[in-house]
Amino acid sequence: MNALKALWRQLRAELSANHRLRLGVWGIAFTLLLFLTLLQGDRLVAAYEGYAGAADRLARAERLLEGHDWTAAKDLEQQRNAQLAAAFWRAETQGVAEASLQAALTQLLTSLEFFNVRVRPGVSQPVPDVPGLWQIQAQVNAGYRKGAELQLLYALANSEKKIIVDRMDMASQNARLLLIVSAYFTGIAEDPQA
Repeated sequence: MNALKALWRQLRAELSANHRLRLGVWGIAFTLLLFLTLLQGDRLVAAYEGYAGAADRLARAERLLEGHDWTAAKDLEQQRNAQLAAAFWRAETQGVAEASLQAALTQLLTSLEFFNVRVRPGVSQPVPDVPGLWQIQAQVNAGYRKGAELQLLYALANSEKKIIVDRMDMASQNARLLLIVSAYFTGIAEDPQA
């Protein structure tokens, strides 16, 4: 304890004798006080912003609860969900999905009088971040008569089960069509070995 008192007396003597040392200590104290004040100000701003955000979310939630018929909204959502589900293809396995798409494309192309039709499977993969949905692609190579390509695009756009055209190349010299399409399937079982 005596050593601590002696150290304190020596420090006071140095501070009273040296003007620059006093200014330095006061500068350090002022800087530390300024830092603590700014830190507290940042904490207050963050707390206020958090409160304001929460109050805004609460006000929006109260407005939604007051002015909405939830039963009608639920019925509308179920109706939209059923319409969306009807646009997806359904298959139990990846192979059945590929075969279904190839058969549908072959039937459509022959009904529109395309000739030398070759339909091959393309990329088949689960859609990232959408569980239970698979993208199945097919590549079509066929000959066509002039105007049939527009009929094909019209038929694809208006099909009950949606088929998305990823790529379409036409060679007008030899009337050949190269088409890459995708269909989205539900119901495909996940591969347990994957």
